[in-house]
Amino acid sequence: MKKFILIYFLIIFTSNVFANQFYPEFDKMKLLRCEISETMYNQDNSVISKNSYHRFFRIDDENSKIYLQKAPVDNLLYYGLDKIQFKQETMSDDYIINSNIIIDRSDYSYSSTSRIIYDNVDFGVRNSKAQGSCKFID
Repeated sequence: MKKFILIYFLIIFTSNVFANQFYPEFDKMKLLRCEISETMYNQDNSVISKNSYHRFFRIDDENSKIYLQKAPVDNLLYYGLDKIQFKQETMSDDYIINSNIIIDRSDYSYSSTSRIIYDNVDFGVRNSKAQGSCKFID
């Protein structure tokens, strides 16, 4: 009888834990596509490369959250009607990129500054700046 009561309480406890978790509803969020042009600079501020790419963000105004594709942006600094600002860290076997990103909600412009730290000291530390424009996709 004691085992039955223990199992019952264990089931009730675990069901409450899972019931209180937040699950994002991506189909209800606005999808924002940002076209970005980035310039990477060497330590002496000479241009190394220019790149163009796009990113998809999901905007959850109801919960004041933003997602890169469907991955949550954890380091959200500010989420308001005027802008969304966050930091992002990308790591690989060869480098770490620390970025500060702002999406201006008045005109949906995108801007970022990044610092790239390489494992190989021959590459040194590099910086990049990016500008772009975003629009919602229906």
